[in-house]
Amino acid sequence: MRGVVGNRHAQSLLERAILSGQISHAYLLTGPEGIGKTTLALAFASALLCQRRLPDSAGACGECQACRKIAHGSHPDVQIIAPEKDKRTIGIDIIREMTRLANLSPSEGQWRIFILPQAEQLLIPAANALLKTLEEPPPGVILLLTCAEPEALLSTIISRCQLIPMQPIPPAEVEQALEQHWQVAPAEARTLATLANGRLGWAVEAHEHPQRLEHRAELLKTLAGLTTATRDERLKRATALASDTETARQTLDAWLLWWRDVTLAANGASALATTGEIRAQAERQGRAIGPARAQAFLQALLDAQVALDQQGNPRLTLENVLLELPALHSS
Repeated sequence: MRGVVGNRHAQSLLERAILSGQISHAYLLTGPEGIGKTTLALAFASALLCQRRLPDSAGACGECQACRKIAHGSHPDVQIIAPEKDKRTIGIDIIREMTRLANLSPSEGQWRIFILPQAEQLLIPAANALLKTLEEPPPGVILLLTCAEPEALLSTIISRCQLIPMQPIPPAEVEQALEQHWQVAPAEARTLATLANGRLGWAVEAHEHPQRLEHRAELLKTLAGLTTATRDERLKRATALASDTETARQTLDAWLLWWRDVTLAANGASALATTGEIRAQAERQGRAIGPARAQAFLQALLDAQVALDQQGNPRLTLENVLLELPALHSS
């Protein structure tokens, strides 16, 4: 599909639906943040509404009026449902307005399409209101939900959607996409693809906003220094990094990538993701900590990610994980 990188299997599922004419009223695209779920949803919408798409093609032309409107976010039959400004959740009033629009006939095309990125942001009343539309969808309406954490959704919502699972994109494809579509220099593209952990969206944002890489470097420097910190210093740092769930999640993501390098170095590997002084620190700490302790803390970081998603307590999660961080004597 036009503009979509990777996840060929997910693309094929939607392409077959278009070619067969068997379009479901609701799809749920799942997978980690930044891998292109919303991009694929928009590509699917473009293919359905494209005015020049040939009968034997499942891809949008990208040039007709409908395609251009969708690309610019101005097509009247394609609505992206998002939280209100300065809010992180979707309330019932937003879903009620969506329901009202869903009962109107399409303005220009055959379908009226609603895209709900990060459907886990739905509050319970909003989720219940959405469920009514999923149970009795108006004719010509398609709902495209995306979600990084399906377990956060009502099981009844999941059961009424066709699942489209998506996976992290291989580094080589991320690197190629950065060079071809965003004109990123080869050296930078290689670095970003290595750090992105399969998330093209993250790599693009890091290219367009270099301060994100600087922030990531600070997080890695913090973790490297905490191996020689006291218990009280670790708890203070956990509090500072736990201002909200999203900040804690980004912190854990960055630490997980770096501690993977520490673990690899502890086992004698040389193919590390990080570079420069951070890489040198990973190598030094890996040798000092040893394979068993490095692997144990890597598992602690993975467990912390799960705990954060399930419990939603960023401070407690970071405090627990930093208390498990292997200690080294300062030199």
